[in-house]
Amino acid sequence: MQGNLGAARRATATLLVLLMGSIAVNLVLALFAVRASGHERVVLIPPSVHKTFWVEQDRVSAEYLEQMGYFLMQLILNVTPQSVDHQSRVLLQYAAPSSFGVLRTQLATSAERLKRDSAATIFSAQDLSVDERHLKVGVRGQLTTFVSDRRVSEVVKAYAIEFQYTGGRITLKSFRETHPNDPLETKSTSASAGAGH
Repeated sequence: MQGNLGAARRATATLLVLLMGSIAVNLVLALFAVRASGHERVVLIPPSVHKTFWVEQDRVSAEYLEQMGYFLMQLILNVTPQSVDHQSRVLLQYAAPSSFGVLRTQLATSAERLKRDSAATIFSAQDLSVDERHLKVGVRGQLTTFVSDRRVSEVVKAYAIEFQYTGGRITLKSFRETHPNDPLETKSTSASAGAGH
């Protein structure tokens, strides 16, 4: 009986040690789960781009904004009468719901003018800047316009591309022309902030 009692005590002690170890491991796993929740980063490698970028729950990397800005800029500015309708449809797939109507109207007006004049435009980006905090991309370059295969103008232009990031998806909020010396409109923002004081 004493031998059986000793064996039972040893088995109980072993089970107690295992139970304590299991509790400790579960606590460590729970701590990691709490720290990791709400902080998820996905690394993306797009098929035709030479940069990787990441996306988190509430923000995206500057590289992602840069690549999206460049892609959408080409859809809007590198157009011909034959390609403009298709490119407009592709671009509207990326439009933010709140901006869809405005963007569709802008694209339709631009397409109508392009077809009426038999014009085509090519934009050669010279520099691109990113405001990661405000989800904006500023691009400056040369816009060349052709009418009936004849080059009619070459002007320096700048554009601000503003995004919206909700539900793990980035969408186009606005695309507008800005001043070539301030594509991201940082000077006008600082000036208005100064005027507010």
